[in-house]
Amino acid sequence: MKTRHCLIVSALLTQSAWALFPLLDHIDLRATYRPGTQDWKWELVTADENADPAQAYFPARDAEYPDGEKDYRPSGGEWDFLGAGEGEPLWIYLESGDAYSWLGFDNTSAGLQNPVNFSLAGVTGPAGGNFSLYRVIGGEPVVFMSTADGISTADLFPKPAGHHHLNWSFTRRGMWAVDLKVSGTRTGGAATVAGATDTARLFFAIGEKAERRARNFDAATVMDESVAGDLADPDHDGWPNLLEYAFGGNPRQSGLKRSGTQISAAPVQRMVQHEGAAYPSITFYQMKDSGAAGIRYGVEWQSGLEASGWEEGGFIHLIENVDAKWERVTVRDSQPAGEGKRFCRIRVEVLEEP
Repeated sequence: MKTRHCLIVSALLTQSAWALFPLLDHIDLRATYRPGTQDWKWELVTADENADPAQAYFPARDAEYPDGEKDYRPSGGEWDFLGAGEGEPLWIYLESGDAYSWLGFDNTSAGLQNPVNFSLAGVTGPAGGNFSLYRVIGGEPVVFMSTADGISTADLFPKPAGHHHLNWSFTRRGMWAVDLKVSGTRTGGAATVAGATDTARLFFAIGEKAERRARNFDAATVMDESVAGDLADPDHDGWPNLLEYAFGGNPRQSGLKRSGTQISAAPVQRMVQHEGAAYPSITFYQMKDSGAAGIRYGVEWQSGLEASGWEEGGFIHLIENVDAKWERVTVRDSQPAGEGKRFCRIRVEVLEEP
C-alpha cells in the first residue's frame, strides 16, 4: 500500500491576552516632578483616563494617509534627518489634530519652570530603522530628535509653556520602544534630581503584526526577541510566534488554538475528490488580506523530504469564510493519489520592507 503524508514544516522564521492596550485619539505625555520624594511620575493623559506608559502602546495603521499613517520621504536635503531615502516609506504619528493616535506633551506641571527638557535616552526597533521627532513650520522641518546620525545630547525637545504636539516618525513597520529622559528647573531655581524615575519608555506598534505583538506581551517582554520575536515559542507548544500569528493562534495559550477559543488552528491533511479522483490536500486558516498583515502564505509540495526540491503549487479546492478577517482554505495537490509518496508544507514568510 502506498503511503502519503502531509508535513507542516515550521516557517522561516500566564497573562492577559491584552498585555499592553492601545491608546487612540488625543493623548498627552505628562511628567510631574514630586519634590517631596524627589522623583517623577509619568502619565499618558486621555479624555477618559490616565494611563501608565508601561501599560499602553500607540498603534499606527500600515496604509497610506489618510487611511493610515504611511507616507513617503520628500525630496530635499532638509529631510535627511528622517533616515530614509527620497520616496521611501515612513510611518508618522502626525502633529495635526486628525491623527489616529495623536501623541503630544502636556502642560508643564506646577512647581517647574519652562522649558522642561525631554532628551532621547534610547530607541529599540526593527533593524535598519530610524526614529525622529520634529515639527513643520512654514513647510520647513524643525528637528528635535533623530537617530539617523546616532543619539547624542543634541537629541532634545525643550518643551516651552503650554502643551505641544509634534511629528513622531519611523522608517520601518514593526514594534518600537522610545526612551525619553526628563529634566528641569524648579520654581525656586533648584534643578530636579536625576534618578531611575526620570526616564520613561513609550511603545509604538506599526502595522497589524506589531499590534498583535503588543496585545500579547507586556512591557518587560514585548521588545525581547527571545520571548516575543517571530521564532520564539513562549508557551512551549512547538508553534513559534510567527505561525501562531499566521494561523490565528495565541502565543500565550499552549497548543495551536484559535485565539480565545478551544478550536484547533492547526493545518489538517486529508484526501479530497476532484473529477472522480482523490487528491492529497491541506486545509489551513489564513488572513484574507495577508499583505496588510505583513506576511505571505505558500503551499509547497515534493515527493521526498529533501531540503531542496520543494515547489510551490497545487490548486485552491475550497475557500470557507470564517469572519471579516479570516478564511479557511483547502489546497489540493496537482498530482492525484496513487502516483507515489507526496509531502507538503506551508511556508509563512514575513514580507520584506518595500
